[in-house]
Amino acid sequence: MPAKKRSYFSAMVGLRCPRCRRGKLFTSANPFNFKKITDMPHSCPVCGQDYSIEPGFYFGATYVSYALNVAWLVPLFILMRFVLGLEYKYYVITMFVLLPILIPLISRISRAFWLSFFVKFDPQTLEIEDQLKVDH
Repeated sequence: MPAKKRSYFSAMVGLRCPRCRRGKLFTSANPFNFKKITDMPHSCPVCGQDYSIEPGFYFGATYVSYALNVAWLVPLFILMRFVLGLEYKYYVITMFVLLPILIPLISRISRAFWLSFFVKFDPQTLEIEDQLKVDH
């Protein structure tokens, strides 16, 4: 999808650079490759945006991760306990089945969100890049 048509949300969920919305944020496309789950290039391969803003920068992503986990765990509990009338043990079982699947995805989305909170979209980077392609 071209970056000009890629929305803020689709760039974040698609794990793309927040500045150009084209470059990939992670070196491995597989979030379940636990050795490389948080490996990111030093900078965007498309626009050159530095991904290592400062030491410990991504610590703030843990707060985003916590909020995203609460955002799906609380409604799941309400649905299972009060709407479906299931016992607590079914919620706990469901939670422990879904958490290992969702944590790697939520972890990466949290990093993308945290970075996009500090780095804004710059359409000029796309215009410069497109002109360089035309000139060559």
